[in-house]
Amino acid sequence: MNFTRKAVLLSAVPALVLAVLGEPVHAMEPGVYPAPDLSKFLRVSEEDGDGDGDGVNETHIRHYRNVAGDSAFSMTTKDRLWAWSMESHGGPGEVDPERNYVIRDSNCDGTFDERYSLDEQFHVPVCLK
Repeated sequence: MNFTRKAVLLSAVPALVLAVLGEPVHAMEPGVYPAPDLSKFLRVSEEDGDGDGDGVNETHIRHYRNVAGDSAFSMTTKDRLWAWSMESHGGPGEVDPERNYVIRDSNCDGTFDERYSLDEQFHVPVCLK
């Protein structure tokens, strides 16, 4: 098999993985991310939820919305805010993929150092368990 044929086969692997799994592969992006600006948002509800999948509602979740229909929520465990989620819309019913994310403080130092897409799983940091 020559190099060109190998390159074509290797380039088909991500598409094959997507076809087999039925969903795109995403990766957490490390970095430093600012908390969202909520100056034009109103808090619309609060609830307790299970942030680590153990069946215990240890995480307080606050939901926010603005007049454009954008939504946000924060997650707090043991009095430490550790995650924000933003879902922004480009127009009526249109989601803007560039402004939709979850940011997480992975080590409880007050810096949001991980970014996820909205369809990725994330959990309470180990430092809060």
